[in-house]
Amino acid sequence: MSPAERPRSRLAPRDVAAGFLHLIFPTPCHVCRRPLNLGWHGALCGACWAALERMPPAGCSRCGWPFPAAAGGHGAAQPLCQRCRETPDEFSVARAALRYRDGGVARAAILLGKHGGHLGVLRHLARLLAEEAPALLPLGDWDGLVPVPLHWSRRWRRGFNQAEVLARVVGRRHGVSVERRLLVRVRATPPQQGDAGSRRRNVRDAFAVRRAERCAGRRVLLIDDVFTTGATVNACAAALRAAGVAAVGVLTLARVE
Repeated sequence: MSPAERPRSRLAPRDVAAGFLHLIFPTPCHVCRRPLNLGWHGALCGACWAALERMPPAGCSRCGWPFPAAAGGHGAAQPLCQRCRETPDEFSVARAALRYRDGGVARAAILLGKHGGHLGVLRHLARLLAEEAPALLPLGDWDGLVPVPLHWSRRWRRGFNQAEVLARVVGRRHGVSVERRLLVRVRATPPQQGDAGSRRRNVRDAFAVRRAERCAGRRVLLIDDVFTTGATVNACAAALRAAGVAAVGVLTLARVE
């Protein structure tokens, strides 16, 4: 879908109010520091919003990672990237809307929304994910959306779970139920860092299903902000599959390069 073909997000009342305030008290874009213009999205100017890098439509059939056509599994009908050929994933498919890289606008915007006190930016990004989602995955194939949970202590400090913000907007836009209490994080873990092995060890046995009666035979879509190595969503998917979920997919706002 080209930028011109994408539906325009409707402004929420809080965004209209923010626009009036901006006319009286001009503020700079929180990414490039230039003045916000008429195309602003929360704390981002129109130019930075337009610079968000979309993931290309073709790539690994499991995780969606883009690669040259010649590298796509030697002409296989469902080509896999090197990561997916070497990793026994618990999920069947994963897709992301944006590319997350050092120096990129997507990284700056997500960090603003998650840690910078600009929840409005996160809501704009959630609407973008809701708009892009049908082109990434057939949402009608899934019985419910499951946000990747935060430990209660981290949620209390932050005041919200970014995955829940994303899931609520996507679910409301496409009429898919959000299973907010199905999966819980039972162990507080340090923020993910290091290589794939370190990340897997960090989240091992960190998640549990609390409503197993809602799992049997269902197909659920995990929602999170960023897919890095897949360690977190794999740990979530393992807990869901052990409780009887038939299939787990993954939809994230961004994918780390």
